Amino acid sequence: MFKSKKTQEIVPNPNPPAAEGNTNKESEKSHLNGTLLVRVVGAVNIGNLSLGSLPYCIVEFDKNEALINAKDGGSEKPPLWQARAHFDVSKESNIVVSFYQKRLINNEENVILLGTTTVEPIFEDQKMVDDWFPIKMNETEGLCDEDEKRVHIQVCYKPAGAKKSLSIDEFELLKVIGKGSFGKVMQVRKKDTNRIYAMKIIRKSHVVERSEISHTLAERNVLVKINNPFIVGLKFSFQTAEKLYLVLAFVNGGELFYHLQKDGAFTEDRSRFYISELLCALECLHKYDIIYRDLKPENILLDYSGHIALCDFGLCKLNMTDKNKTNTFCGTPEYLAPELLLGKGYTKVVDWWTLGVLLYEMMTGLPPFYDENTNEMYKKILQQPLTFPSEMSPLAQDILSKLLNREPTERLGNNGSEEIKAHPFFGGIDWVKLYNKKYQPPFKPSVSSATDTSNFDEEFTSEVPLDSVSNEGNYLSATVQQQFEGFTYEDRDKHIGSMVSSSLMSSTLNARPLSRQIGMNGRGR
Repeated sequence: MFKSKKTQEIVPNPNPPAAEGNTNKESEKSHLNGTLLVRVVGAVNIGNLSLGSLPYCIVEFDKNEALINAKDGGSEKPPLWQARAHFDVSKESNIVVSFYQKRLINNEENVILLGTTTVEPIFEDQKMVDDWFPIKMNETEGLCDEDEKRVHIQVCYKPAGAKKSLSIDEFELLKVIGKGSFGKVMQVRKKDTNRIYAMKIIRKSHVVERSEISHTLAERNVLVKINNPFIVGLKFSFQTAEKLYLVLAFVNGGELFYHLQKDGAFTEDRSRFYISELLCALECLHKYDIIYRDLKPENILLDYSGHIALCDFGLCKLNMTDKNKTNTFCGTPEYLAPELLLGKGYTKVVDWWTLGVLLYEMMTGLPPFYDENTNEMYKKILQQPLTFPSEMSPLAQDILSKLLNREPTERLGNNGSEEIKAHPFFGGIDWVKLYNKKYQPPFKPSVSSATDTSNFDEEFTSEVPLDSVSNEGNYLSATVQQQFEGFTYEDRDKHIGSMVSSSLMSSTLNARPLSRQIGMNGRGR
């Protein structure tokens, strides 16, 4: 049986912000401000449509998705969509269109991925892309001539007018989807484009009281600079005198924690799929000298199609090169690495330990050294031999033994993520195909629409969504307010580490959050 974990999360108490800028120029992305119109017209030779219902497509741009059902088509007639979607543009990104069909197989409804295509927009005023694009088909469809499988797509970018500061008034508040001591997370609709987002609202006074300014800025800065298909994207951030607002991609397939608790454990194939996508996300963070430090099922969301989305970056450590060490005691007890418990200092390799713990948990239902008594669990992490269920495959046992090596310098991944990818456990995976989301996920969450909140706790979704009025900003000094300077997502953003602490010291215990959805940061925000 899978048991819900009720242990506490350890959170570092930061110094005031005083970090050096990240010198990695690749992290700098040109910031845009406008709207992208995507119109899916029709497709030819997309597959054997007589096997099921009319196909639908999911148009994805910068982690935001729009579902469009075909209006016409059949076994003798190519499908027609003739529908469009609008997306807010804050940075350059490609458009990925995935085509699906619902089919009855053995009297059960299955969703089949028919194929995908990628379109590169032209981010110039009113510059139209109007063309037929080849579709990479699902191999099971048995079609070989890639030139015959095409979709007609039109794309046009329109820059925004005179720049104005974003405000809460430009969003319709739909539902509360998370709540904590720092504030709440709400599902919102941006009024001009109708895009659905998750808005994280944080009270400045609560951040200041808990000395969490640098963590809050770290989360925002990581989200601004990192562009990865498996990391939740930040669209906008703005502030008032009293509050901070983070507008994120709305990922509504539910937490991995929820699905793992529901299923008890995952198959090896399903676990491998999630771990592979997480490996790509952590690889990206490490490339920009960021240690994640808080990998756990509560911080992993599933999107509409079943791909993972890593969230909650409040415990990230920035400006960490491959050999740099830090000593901050932070994380969640079940996932702490031995070197962290021993206070010897740790490097990026600490994330590979947590990846191993998570893989073990996916396949068995519990972390390898789990104990309801935290001190006993720490002893087990340091001393207890690693054991495996008899049904676990030799390859899974081997990679877990190497990821959960208590000696960091001997741990798989000490020489970089490529040596993890090269392990036979991942044999047969095309990593480029995986990165581009060309593999069909082994599980598709039950999500009816872009606004569906059924995978969120009814305790929150039943609450009336209100952005309460507060005068707390009047009591924050100018010096304190100045520390939040740069939080607003501006046209020219500073380097990734320019506003966060370079040294996080000591530790404190806080209860696990009331809500873990959309990265409530594990500290009850």
